[in-house]
Amino acid sequence: MLNWQAVILPGEKSFQGMGTYERKEMVIMDGVVMRNRIYNPNKMDCPVSSMFNNLYGADSFQSEQQIPEGIGKGYGKRYILGPFMEIFISDTTFYENLTIREEIHVSPHYGLAFCLKDPLHWRMDDSRKEYLIGCEESYIFNGLSGNTSCTYYADKRFFGISLLYNPEVIGDLIACMGNKTVAQKCNENMFYVKKLSPNIRLILNEMICCQYCGDVKKIYLEGKALELLAVYLDELVFENGRSDTLLKLSPADMEALYHARRILDENIVLAPTIGQLSRLTCLNEYKLKAGFRKVFGMPVHSYIIDKRLELARFLMAEQRLGVTETALLVGYSNTNYFTEKFKSKYGIKPSEYRKLQKPGFARNPF
Repeated sequence: MLNWQAVILPGEKSFQGMGTYERKEMVIMDGVVMRNRIYNPNKMDCPVSSMFNNLYGADSFQSEQQIPEGIGKGYGKRYILGPFMEIFISDTTFYENLTIREEIHVSPHYGLAFCLKDPLHWRMDDSRKEYLIGCEESYIFNGLSGNTSCTYYADKRFFGISLLYNPEVIGDLIACMGNKTVAQKCNENMFYVKKLSPNIRLILNEMICCQYCGDVKKIYLEGKALELLAVYLDELVFENGRSDTLLKLSPADMEALYHARRILDENIVLAPTIGQLSRLTCLNEYKLKAGFRKVFGMPVHSYIIDKRLELARFLMAEQRLGVTETALLVGYSNTNYFTEKFKSKYGIKPSEYRKLQKPGFARNPF
C-alpha cells in the first residue's frame, strides 16, 4: 500500500511575471520525495503508474523505465540536468485504452513540450479546460500545477519530449530580448501552441539520439536544452514581430500552405519550382511565398535547402555514405556548393563531420 502525505517546503522567492509563491507542496511515497503522483483511477495497482512514479522519484542524472510487457511497448526516460532543468522523453504504445491521472506538485517553472507522433488530449481539473497537442506541434506553459487527466488510446504511438526550466532562466532571456509580446505570452498564458520548425526538429533529434555517456552526456544535453529554449523564444519573437495586416490567410489558404509543405517533404530531392508548387496548391505565387514564410518561418527555397542538409547529415552518419554520393542523392550536382551550404548550417565541412560520426549516431527516430 502506498503511503502518501503532503510536505510543505520553505517558500520560493518571487520572480518577474510569475508572482510570489509562499510555499510549494510535495508528496512522499514510501519515504521518497515526489513532485508528481501518477495513478490510474480505474486500477490502483496499475504497473504503468508505478513505472512513471519510479521515474519521477529517481534522483540520478539519468533514469529509464520500460512499459510492462502485455500492457504495451515503449519507454520513458528522465534526465535531471540541474535545479529545475529536466528532460523527459516518452515513446509509448498501449494495447488497450488507458486513463492516467497526475497530481502535480512543482514549484514555479516554465515548460516546453513537443508532440512527435499521435495527438494527445488531456484535461486540467481545476479549470475544467481540455487541451490538445497535435503531431508536429509544441506548447509552452508556466506555473503548471494541480490535477490532470489523460487518456491514451489503444494502438496509438505517443512520442514526445518535454523540458522543465528554472523560471529565472527564461525570465532573463525574455528580458534580454526586450519583446513585450513574447513576455506577455509566456507570463500570462499557461498554454501557447505553435508548429515545430525544421530547426526545432533538428535539435530534438540530436537530444533524443545522443550517444554520449556520463558527464559528457549531461553537459551535451544541458547545452542542447538551452539551445532549444533560445531558438524557441527567438522564433516567438520572429512570429510576433511580423505585421498580420500585410497578409491575410483564409482557412483554405492555410490548408493549401500545409499541402505545399507536404509536397516539398515528399519530393525534397527533386523539389518543384515555385510556379509548379503554385499550380499544385492553387495559390498564386505571391501568396505561396509570403504565406509559406509567415506560417513556417522561412522562405520556400530556404526550407528545401534545410531539409536536404538534414537528409545529407543522416545519410553520412547512419548510412556511412561518402560526401560526393551524399551530395548527389540530396540534389546537389556541385560538391563544392554542397560543402559550402553544409558548413554554413552545421559549422563543419561534410567530410570532417562524417569522420566524427559513429554508426547510429544520427538515426532519425521520427
